[in-house]
Amino acid sequence: MGSGKLAVIILTMNEEVHIERAIHSIRNKADEIFVIDSMSTDRTVEIAQSLGATVFQKPWISYSEQLNWALSKLPHDVDWVFRLDADEYVLPETDIKQDIWCLSEGAPDLAGIICLRSMVFAERLLKYGGMHKKPIMRLFRKNKAKYNDRMIDEHAIIEGDVKKSTICIIDHCEKGMAFWKEKHRKYAVLEAQEFFKIKEEQLNASETDLNFSTEANSQKNRRKLYYSLPYFLRPLSYFIYRYFILFGFLDGWAGLKYTFFQAFWYRLMVEKNIKQQAKNKC
Repeated sequence: MGSGKLAVIILTMNEEVHIERAIHSIRNKADEIFVIDSMSTDRTVEIAQSLGATVFQKPWISYSEQLNWALSKLPHDVDWVFRLDADEYVLPETDIKQDIWCLSEGAPDLAGIICLRSMVFAERLLKYGGMHKKPIMRLFRKNKAKYNDRMIDEHAIIEGDVKKSTICIIDHCEKGMAFWKEKHRKYAVLEAQEFFKIKEEQLNASETDLNFSTEANSQKNRRKLYYSLPYFLRPLSYFIYRYFILFGFLDGWAGLKYTFFQAFWYRLMVEKNIKQQAKNKC
């Protein structure tokens, strides 16, 4: 993996529930851990520092802004960066440095490594519905990556070759359904804003010359297809696709609950915000 260090970036804002689990899962797999905290008012900073993490604080602007700022603050001897959300953790058997070493062999231009993310919802690991081992760009060379300027669903833009690994990340929020709904209310506003932004802009020339990660390209295509449908069919089509075509029903009650809330609560919330913002633009 070269002579440089492997650093982990974790974004936080009032994550005392999760931060210890996240750091414990990664601290023996990397050289340094950096927590980028958005002015938490709970014990997040105290816990992170007690576990050996370096903490920077920066008022929240957006995921992309926080991440690009974090990359600029990393020491010069950091070569590879692994991004982990506070409510995520990596499996004990994961060996990130070994994966970098193996994938870099014979690949001098390797700049990004795709990981696999799974989700725990309603205390069950979802194995269907497209939620199990989803490819996601989370490991990259510090000087070969930046995050695109998106309000939601930001993605790393990689300058160089990309390979896929078996590194597994588990997304498991333990803050309850009320927190999930509040978070997704905010996401719905941002996604509606992003809907209009994407409609009005053309892809930046510098981005077309670079390498979007696999998940960014596939998500862009899925979004384009989704919004080509009549608005009243979008949530229903989402539910049918996730629950039936991708076998979400095999996850039992948790699969039904997750798909239902994503389709008929969150997606409808997005549609409501799109209509409201369109009205405000008139």
